[in-house]
Amino acid sequence: MFNRYPDWPNLGHIAVDSRTTYGQLWDGVPQKANYMAILFEEYDGVGAQFVMDLISRSHILGARRALSNSPLVQMLNIRNFPTVALFRRDHQQALYMQRYTNQTVKDIDDAITNDMEQGGRRAPILTTTLAPVTTTTNTPLIDCHSHPERCRDMYYVSETDMLKAMRMALLDEVTRVPGAIRGDNFTNLHEFMTLLSNHFPVLSFQNDIRRMRAKRTTSVILRNSERARLVFTHMREFLEGRKSIGSVSSDEYRRQFESVERVYASPFPVNSTWQHCKGSSPMYRGYTCGLWTTFHALTVHTYIDTIKDDYVNPMKPLSTIQGWVKSYFGCEHCRNHFMHMTTTLFPLNERRVRHPHDMMTYLWRAHNIVNNRLHGDSTEDPQFTKMQFPAPFLCPTCHSGGQFSRRQIRNFLLRYYGSIKPHNRLADQRLAF
Repeated sequence: MFNRYPDWPNLGHIAVDSRTTYGQLWDGVPQKANYMAILFEEYDGVGAQFVMDLISRSHILGARRALSNSPLVQMLNIRNFPTVALFRRDHQQALYMQRYTNQTVKDIDDAITNDMEQGGRRAPILTTTLAPVTTTTNTPLIDCHSHPERCRDMYYVSETDMLKAMRMALLDEVTRVPGAIRGDNFTNLHEFMTLLSNHFPVLSFQNDIRRMRAKRTTSVILRNSERARLVFTHMREFLEGRKSIGSVSSDEYRRQFESVERVYASPFPVNSTWQHCKGSSPMYRGYTCGLWTTFHALTVHTYIDTIKDDYVNPMKPLSTIQGWVKSYFGCEHCRNHFMHMTTTLFPLNERRVRHPHDMMTYLWRAHNIVNNRLHGDSTEDPQFTKMQFPAPFLCPTCHSGGQFSRRQIRNFLLRYYGSIKPHNRLADQRLAF
């Protein structure tokens, strides 16, 4: 059987039909790999060896094989076999397509290097580090203590995860109870929408975020999030128009939200799978992971956006998040624990949150309190255990003498939540045969 080990590549031939999406072609390719090479063969020939030869590049390149009767052959107009085609995640057309020879692996290296240089993304191709293979079912667990380099690639901030979580938070959660949204619930919704409209991340920074004061040019625009920010702004203005009466019906709010998201070309990828927040089985992670990710990203990007301001109220984003949780988080015992923590166990107050960077570190400490409480709980994903974050394999310098270094933690939070993996819109599109 294939995929017996966590780092074992997928040696099976790709199965494609009329419902297959471009993203599904990438099933089994490590999330960090931005390129995929497919070898097309007439029979069970050189394909397996080709896949094995590319294992050392799995941090950047995935390899698959397909038979000559695959619909992909007609789609790509392949006439000779074996042939190799190279793809990039965000680009459905082949970057390279040639007959397979002894030079093919070198040609693929050159094609990837050239593509990176044209896109301004230089990175080494050759390595002996093996990344985990993501599969659709029965994903083998990685031991992060024994193989930290494999686990490192599993941790990142995903635009897809945040957008999916925010639509669920603002539409499903807010309208879960029929009737009117009024009083504190109305105020808390308006405040949270204001926070999103001002500071939901729309840029992913590729350089050292600590140099932000001097240089803001090395960034990537998050296109879906840019449109989502317009939805948040429109909904904030919609709620402001109801402030005089202090209420809005759930039905009217839902109709308005669904109308506005259509105006801005539906920026929330509801049909996409979770990325970093995908659990080892469907019962784990998902929405709550996306929610926490967004909360952290909001504090970090509020800090980045206001770094030059003369006055910043570091309590504001935290109290706004607390208000949304109090009014709308559907998991009742989760909500009660969160409110107990932020009011009694680890109170959110001006003694703990005095400086602008405290908005980031307070939420980080609060989340680790939650992790400590849930460690060993039945809801804990065995692949993503409730460790004290970040683990040493993510930030070695954050740990010193058995304690966290506050300065290094701040730097890590800026790097981690400042660099966001963009949503891959092509992944949701069906292949055009």
